[in-house]
This record gives sequence, structure tokens and C-alpha cells, in this order.
Amino acid sequence: MAHAKTSVIGRRKWNLARPFRHDGGMAWVARLPPQLGDETDNNDSPYRSSLRLLENGTELGPAHAVHATIQASGDGRYSLWMGVVYFSSSDGSDPNTNGRIYSVERPPPLPDSRSVLRTIAPVSGIQWSAPDPPLRCALVGLGNRGRALARIIAGFAGVEIAWLVDAAPARVAQVQAEINLPETRTGTDFIAALEDPAVDAVFIMLPDHLHRVFAEQAFRASKHVFLEKPIANTTADGKAIVAAWMASGRVFQLGHVLRWAPFYQAIRNVIRQNLLGPIRVISLSEQLSVAHGASFLRRWHADADPSGSLIVHKSCHDLDLVCWLLDSRPRVVGSLGGSSTFHRPAPSPFCSQCAVRASCPYVDVGLHENRTEAERADPTAYGLDRCVFRLDDPIVDNQVVSFELESGTRGTYYLAMQGPVRSERRITLIGDAARLDGVFEDGRFTVAYTEPDRQPLVWSTKGPKLSGHGGGDIASVTSFFNACVERSPSPIKTAQDALAGLVFAASAERSRTSHQMVTLKDEDFQPESVDSG
Repeated sequence: MAHAKTSVIGRRKWNLARPFRHDGGMAWVARLPPQLGDETDNNDSPYRSSLRLLENGTELGPAHAVHATIQASGDGRYSLWMGVVYFSSSDGSDPNTNGRIYSVERPPPLPDSRSVLRTIAPVSGIQWSAPDPPLRCALVGLGNRGRALARIIAGFAGVEIAWLVDAAPARVAQVQAEINLPETRTGTDFIAALEDPAVDAVFIMLPDHLHRVFAEQAFRASKHVFLEKPIANTTADGKAIVAAWMASGRVFQLGHVLRWAPFYQAIRNVIRQNLLGPIRVISLSEQLSVAHGASFLRRWHADADPSGSLIVHKSCHDLDLVCWLLDSRPRVVGSLGGSSTFHRPAPSPFCSQCAVRASCPYVDVGLHENRTEAERADPTAYGLDRCVFRLDDPIVDNQVVSFELESGTRGTYYLAMQGPVRSERRITLIGDAARLDGVFEDGRFTVAYTEPDRQPLVWSTKGPKLSGHGGGDIASVTSFFNACVERSPSPIKTAQDALAGLVFAASAERSRTSHQMVTLKDEDFQPESVDSG
């Protein structure tokens, strides 16, 4: 069986050759190229494979599906197993006759920061060159997000990672080895890193309820701070952080990295050029893939106290974008939502003990987690593969928000965990002169004009597909570094700029739980220590 091998930028891809063998129900089997045999799942490591299956260039999934579920349910599920791929088409059609191309690809390697910046610079306008002396950073919290940012930061010339700090020594050692930092100081004590006079900047990538205590201490130690989103899990804590920042005179950056993605930068440029005319309606949505959505129900995010609710933790990204894109803030917010999919009795406390594991699409795969070797070997011992079904008060798995901005624009946003194939963000802006529609993951939007003879505008990312929130990760870190070495102002400039996303999301959650509309005032966007009157 021949395999047509093609190269794509930053990765390798193989088209799978027909005929595919029928394996019962919705399932089909294709043989993989021999060189991929060591990259599939196996009995010892049933979730290790990072290979992706694509249908006409679009990723299928969930991956790591059990074979009985592929046969019974289809919907693009697949499993790369011991030299073959068991899979189903996205719509249940016969892959031998539906005319679509099926391919397997390796995920792209983490791009070198400097090469990605060259791609982003024409859109975002940001550049980077090594400062003298070097900028020295402490990284606190090395979970999935901290690990990803550590790898990005290590690619910046003239930036040194002086400290790696995490409560789990095994995670510290893992990241230290991965990015080859044998001389970096490590530990579990955040205060030791703050007291190091050589540290210029601190990256805080901890669970949301810990943001206030760590950010306040960092600002008091006169460090520049990059703080993961949301700024905090409560508005009171967010306001306290802003007050500490304003008193410090240091640089502040929040992990609202979508602001820095070329896709949203380009949309903001369209708005600023008034190509849409007065904007009457904005609509955004985020649909999480089944595996992605379920992962929140077994991590710390499942409890509203540490996360502030899913709309705060996850959707502060999107609600912050509304304020940033339109240069306005909400004045009235309403919301409805609940847990429809996951509010049911748990068949078992943990996936490893569950009799229906083989047919459950929500089975634990460690998605978006940086598990230690011990945690990967026995996730049940650490409570990591707990069942996503619960009868207590879980976080929502779908929520709808409606709002009116001070500019007069009205809008909607919805979050849903029921995505069949991939996680996806969509945006629509409707103005008097034109309508804009875009899909973030496709890196593409169109502008259709009201004037019948005017040609539509089509924007799409050029060159390699940008990883890390569509290039937003690297661009946001670069903006922070440039401010730290006094080449540009602090990326976060005002209290409202820092608090808008949190206040918006928290108001939506307050509306959902109270079943009442929420009206916002000036003082809602100011820290307690600042006189808003």
C-alpha cells in the first residue's frame, strides 16, 4: 500500500491510501506509514500519541477513542493504534467513496520565537531585539500553561529564565530539562524568587484564586508582572491587584493573549478604518470540543470558588475582546446557562474504575494538563481522572450572554461544551456599511459591504499557521518584554483596561445565578483605592 508523502510548513503529513478496510458499524481501518509506528498509542501508553487525523485538511476527533465507540458513534472519532488508524468519517459516510482525502500529520514543533515574530510583525507592528543587560525572569506555576510559556520565553534572545517555581518539584525538573536550563535556580518557594534582586519580571501562571496574593507581592517587590487571565476569580481581588500595580509604577501585562493575535488585530484595524460604519451588533461564540469541554469538569476549574465560574475563567478572553475591539464597556448584562450534559449520576468515581469507559466520549486523556510522570502512571491516585458527571452544582456546560455597551452596540456571546470535532471561536460584526464574519481557528474573515457593487474583502493569515493562540502568545510576551526594557508603555494602561473582561464575565455570572439583568456603573471598573467620582 503506497503512501503519498507531502511536506507542510513546520510539520510532516502523510495522505492515507485507499482502500480502507471496514471494521464494523462506522469504523474503518487504514495502515500507517512504518515510520509512524513508534508514535501511536499502545497498551502501556494508551494516550501518548500526538499524531492527528485530518479529513480534507480539517482535524477529526476526539482522538484516543475506544474502538467500540468508533463503531457505534462515528462522528470523526479515531484511534492511532499499533501501526494502524481506526477511524470514522465526520458524517458517517464511506471514506472509500466520499471523495475526501484522509491524512495523518505530526503536530508542528514549537516555533522559534524570532521566526514567528517576523511573521506577526507586519500585522501587530511589534519587533524584538536583545537588550543589554539581559532581562531576567522568574516563572511561577508550571502546569500546562506555564510549561508552554516557558518554552516560548526560552526562545527570546537577551531574556534569561532565572527561576522556575512550582509546588511540584517533578514539574520543575521536567521543564528545566525540556528547555535545557541546567543553571536556572529552581524551587517551590515563590518568595525566594521575589527576593532575588537580579529578577526583573515575574510570570504568574497559577490557579485563578491564587492570583491576588502572588501578584500583590510581586508588585510590592517592584517586579514587572505578566499575569495569566483572568486577572482574578473575583472582582474584589481584581481591583486589589490593579491598585497594587498602580502603586508600583511597574509594567503590567495580562494573559488576554487573543488581543495580540493577528486575526483579532486585523479585525480591530477594520473597525478603526470605519469600513463597517457604525457597529450595531456584535456576536461571538466559543464551542469547545467534547474532550476539551469535559477536561474542565475534572480539573480545579470544576469548582466555582477557585475559578470564579467557567464564564469568568474561560470566557473572560472573549468578553475582554468585545471591550477591546469596540473601545467600549458593558452597561447592561444578562445571562442564562446551566449544566445540561454533565448533571447526572456518575457511573463511577474515576475513569480507571468505570465499566462504561469503553463507550464514554468524555473519558480522561489528560488534555491541557502538564502531568508529572507519577501522575501519568496513575492519575486515579491523584484524583485526576475523576468522572465528569456529578449531581452537585457543577460549572455550566453551556451559557448565553446578552449585553448592551455604552457605545450603543448590542451583542450576544455563547459558550458551549458540545463541539463534535474541534474547539472553535466565531465572530460577527454588523454595521451600517458592512458585515464581518470570521473563524479564529481558520485564520480567516470576510467583509461583505452593503453597497451592492463593492467587492467583498477577504483577510487570511499568510505563511505558516501560527500556534499559541494564533500567534497571540508570542506577541503578548514580546509586548511585555518591550515595555520592561522601556521601549514601549505598559501593555495594560488603565484600570478599566485591566478589569473590563473580569467585570463583564462576573456580571454575566451574577445575572445567571440571580435571574436578573445587571447594570454596571463607573465604580465597577475602578480599583477600591481610586476615587471614581
